[in-house]
Order: sequence, then C-alpha cells, then structure tokens
Amino acid sequence: MFPHHLRRKAAARPARRRRRGAVGRTLARVALYLLLIWGAIVAGTALYTGEVPEAWNPFTRFDPAAAPGPLTKYKLARDVATTEACLAVIGQLEGLRAARLQDRRTSEACYIEGHVQVRGLGGASMWPVSTSCQIALRMYLWERHAVQPAAAAHLGTGVAGIDHLESYACRPLRTESGDTGTMSAHATARAIDISGVRLADGRRLALLDGWTAADVRERRFWRALRKGACDWFDTVLTPDFNSLHANHFHLGTERTGLCR
Repeated sequence: MFPHHLRRKAAARPARRRRRGAVGRTLARVALYLLLIWGAIVAGTALYTGEVPEAWNPFTRFDPAAAPGPLTKYKLARDVATTEACLAVIGQLEGLRAARLQDRRTSEACYIEGHVQVRGLGGASMWPVSTSCQIALRMYLWERHAVQPAAAAHLGTGVAGIDHLESYACRPLRTESGDTGTMSAHATARAIDISGVRLADGRRLALLDGWTAADVRERRFWRALRKGACDWFDTVLTPDFNSLHANHFHLGTERTGLCR
C-alpha cells in the first residue's frame, strides 16, 4: 500500500500530463490557424495579381534591397546562415565598408568566426569595429532600412555616423545582479552595442539622453530605430529592458526573441 503523500503525487502526475497535452494541442491549433490565414492571403493575392508577392514567397532568395517582411528572418537563416554565404553577400553590398580579417580565437569560449572590420554602413561611417560577418550584414540592413528612413521622417536629416561601444568582448553575460556563469554574445562577436548617432546636419545624439528627451521627435526617432532593429536582429535590448542598457542598444543574433 502506497503512503498517502505518494498516492497524492501519483494522482497528480496524470493531471499534469493532461494539462501539458491540452496546452500543446492549443498551440498546435493556433499554429495551424496562422498557417491557414497566411495561405489564404498568399492564395488570394496570387489569384488577383497572378503572382505571389516576394515578401510572402518562401521560395525566393534573400534580397538585401528588399524591405523587411514576414519571411525576412526565415530567409536570412536559410540563405545566409554560414560564414561563407554571409561573406559572399556582404562582398556585394554597395556602401558597406568592411575588410575581411583572419578569424580570431582567444579561447574555446571567445572567438570571432567570419571576422571583419567595419568602417561604414551605406551612408553612415563608424569608428572601426571588429565583429562577425553576421553582425556586419545586419547592421548594414538596419542602417539602410531603418536608421536613415527614421532620421528623415522624424529629424528631417540623414545619419552621417553611428557610434558604438563594442562588439567583441571576452566576458560573461552581465545582469543587474552581477556577472553570470554564461558567456555573453559579445564573446563571439554575435552582438554590438550602439550608443548614439551623428547627424548630417552636425548634431550628435546620445541614446542616454535621447530615450527620454524633451523633444518628442527625438524620442520617436530612437523608438523607430528599436522597431527597425527587431526586423533584422534576433535580440534587441534597450533602456526599457534594464538599467544596464540605459546608454546603448544591444543588437544581437542570439535567438532569444527579445525586442524590448
């Protein structure tokens, strides 16, 4: 005969399994509904126009010139996943000033694969930064599709330069409670910290001041940059995330799904 407390635990296990099963079935139904909605949109557009829009067509290749769409990150992950593919793409990007460097390895935990030095992105210069090809590519896309349009829309000028704090740094992940035992994405140059911009009209804007600036246009500019970054990066952390990011955006390719 089982003791009373063991009988309670044994009885609870099937209930927990049923709850997990119900949650799994609900998520599966939601995914199916979303897939059906997507299919209906694509099919309806194809019937009306005779072709599937490129933004909705999973079979077209990733195009750096195309505006971000619902399948952009999927195409990036599929077509530009390897270092070789990434280097081939950035070698064709007009305005990206990036020099290929020898890959760097400090330790098993700290290294840069697809090592490049970036000095400029389209219309914006940068102090030379040592980073990975994947970050260089996404920075170029962000500058082209988000930074410059946001500056024109909210500030009436262009961005002449983008200021950064670092990309590669062999260090653990930092939290408000201190360092963790997990290495930061910076340890493999899978992230870059952006602290400000220099405008074409001579003004210099720092995120530390601009996020809560009295000028509503500047606040909207920075939030447009965050929104645009989330189209290209898999992790975007801003002053809204925690106090450690009060003075910079963390833009990374670590797949957390965070955009805050």
